[in-house]
Amino acid sequence: MTERYNTPNIDPIFDLYVAYGYVESLVRAGAKEEVILEPRGASYSIYADIPEEKLYLSLADVLEEMLALHRALARHSPREGGKLTSDADFSAGANINNVYWDSIPRNLEKARESLKRGKPPKGSVTMPITLMPSAGKYLLRHFGTQGGNPIKVALFHYALAWVGFHYYAPYLKYTKGDTTWVHVYQVAPAEEVDRVSLLALKDLKMHLPHYYEERMDFLANRRLALLYHLLHSESLGALEVLTEKEFTIRSYTLEKAGNNQAVRSFGEEEVGKLMDFLWHLKKEDFYHAVRFLDSLLRNIPEGALAIVDAVLNERLESFYYALKLAKRSKVMPSPRLVSAMEGFINEAQPHPAF
Repeated sequence: MTERYNTPNIDPIFDLYVAYGYVESLVRAGAKEEVILEPRGASYSIYADIPEEKLYLSLADVLEEMLALHRALARHSPREGGKLTSDADFSAGANINNVYWDSIPRNLEKARESLKRGKPPKGSVTMPITLMPSAGKYLLRHFGTQGGNPIKVALFHYALAWVGFHYYAPYLKYTKGDTTWVHVYQVAPAEEVDRVSLLALKDLKMHLPHYYEERMDFLANRRLALLYHLLHSESLGALEVLTEKEFTIRSYTLEKAGNNQAVRSFGEEEVGKLMDFLWHLKKEDFYHAVRFLDSLLRNIPEGALAIVDAVLNERLESFYYALKLAKRSKVMPSPRLVSAMEGFINEAQPHPAF
């Protein structure tokens, strides 16, 4: 019998992480029929032929895998009072607030202990801004961190959300000096999606690296960081599957400079357009596509931003502006690539009816 699981309807970003947590647990529980994720306004419903108790046991196993990764990578941090931290997403990986580096693993362990007995965990925990950027009120960094983070959620939904983040939310971390940027990219379905599309999202997450090179300043910009990842990603199967579906990408940047932290650059992009563009260029002229766009990112970030604008907003003038900047710096694409890019943007533009 098909069961329906609903997210808590707290916040669109948090609810989608919870939904992906359900999906991961239900797939691993051995769902025989299709696992379906259905958007319902700001919340989601997930359908699968898995009863609740089996879901709880599967979620416990997933959490154990995540915690095992944390323990395997763990190190004691003298600067943090000897806290046990790691580069796992839910420790020092995607968290700019060091208060949570060791408390999140403890909360997930508490949830696992209850779930492995076939029962949902009780209690509530404080929401970190990684899972919900609107949860904390952080002003511009020169004001410092203001206020607290008072929003609390059920431990069960918190555990599901971290599973969803860990397996389905690509993010890119870039550090320069005492400043760290974490760009989070949440791929949100605008229509009902099945298991194949959901697993393609996992493929994107698996191939998203973290960068610590100080010479790549363009990675401080969330749009350019996304372009760089998709350009260098070999997740071609994921790109091909996902461009057949209607998705948007919610992106937000967590920034920490010294002891000050902020949430920046929240936005939504039609990621399908950018993915489709890169897919098209790679098929047309793989070598020159990667070489040109990589050179543009490293040497003329303004030109790379113009390319992104041309694709997302279907503006040929932005495309020609990017080529003008490239020509000045002698970073020119091949004629074949210019024709392919121009043709793609032209085709995307709406044509007047006659």
